[in-house]
Amino acid sequence: MKTLEGLGLLLGMIIGAGLFALPYSFLQSGIVGGSLLFVLILLVSWLLHSLYAAIIYITPGKHRFPGYIKLHLGERAETLAAIFTFLSYYGAMLAYGLLGAIFLETILGLDFFGGGILFFIAGGALFFLSLRSVAKINFYLTLPLLAFILILAVQLLPNVESGNFTLPSTSDFLLPYGVLLFAFGGYAALPDLHDVLGANRRKLSKKIILWSLIISALVYLIFILAVLGASGVQTTPDAFSGLLSTAGRSVVLIGSIIGILTVFTSYLVFGVDLKLTFRYDYKFSESISWILAFAPPLLLFALGFTNLIKILSLVGSVGLGIFAVFVLLISWREREKLSSFLGFTPRAWWLLPLGVLIVLGALQDILNL
Repeated sequence: MKTLEGLGLLLGMIIGAGLFALPYSFLQSGIVGGSLLFVLILLVSWLLHSLYAAIIYITPGKHRFPGYIKLHLGERAETLAAIFTFLSYYGAMLAYGLLGAIFLETILGLDFFGGGILFFIAGGALFFLSLRSVAKINFYLTLPLLAFILILAVQLLPNVESGNFTLPSTSDFLLPYGVLLFAFGGYAALPDLHDVLGANRRKLSKKIILWSLIISALVYLIFILAVLGASGVQTTPDAFSGLLSTAGRSVVLIGSIIGILTVFTSYLVFGVDLKLTFRYDYKFSESISWILAFAPPLLLFALGFTNLIKILSLVGSVGLGIFAVFVLLISWREREKLSSFLGFTPRAWWLLPLGVLIVLGALQDILNL
């Protein structure tokens, strides 16, 4: 049961909004370039999840990411980490809201702005739930999403054309980079994975991280190949809209219903985790923590930040990129302690190049704004 709960917690956190943006990002980069980035980011994500989990296991007490930075790198680093952590959380929550607005438009016929406002308010009202409760709900809603993806792939198979996989990239070879970093990011669930499994279940924690990423990768590949193979140049940022002509209204409607349930619970996970960050690491009151978690994404949406692919890419490459740099810094400083969890000792010869590549990836996304 601990294994299933831990797997459900992490898998439900990983599979979310990034899934829906992957086919479009592969269309932009080309299937070959996107596939190379896919393998690279999968390996990098496994390493970063493992390193962060090791940091959690060697650190006493209950914290969130800024708290770990403060304990291992000092207050100045913690301030910088907190800024980027909050910005990446707000960006992720904004992306969930944008997808929610798109899905509500398909399901209920609501206009995009009205659907987005409804999504944010309904989600914010549930930020008082416990993170473990929301994570369990997220996992249970991930199961029908996985089933739907398999059914969708089978239904789309007659419409798949090989020519759609050889389309030249249309604009941006590196576009999947940030989206993939976002899509494979389950880091927010790792502190709770530690709490669920206990401090002595280190081998099980590593297995759950590995299998969660492998399962997510297989689901992503099936979805990318099915949607891109059937839609081709008609592939849209939310994946489902472009399937109307091939899959029909009913499939798109069912997909949108499952999609909104998935992004809604993922939005709750981020919101509840952010509220707990303000509570645990900054000692704000419950009401102030709720306002700080709820208001910024809604405000960004109202101000017109609605480019889904760009937001996901920036959150992945910049937000998670900064997260990765701090994890690598702690890994170098605490390398001997981390080896007890990892089974190997972090070395400068691969930590430094990995950090440089992550920073360069973030810079290219910023320059392409």
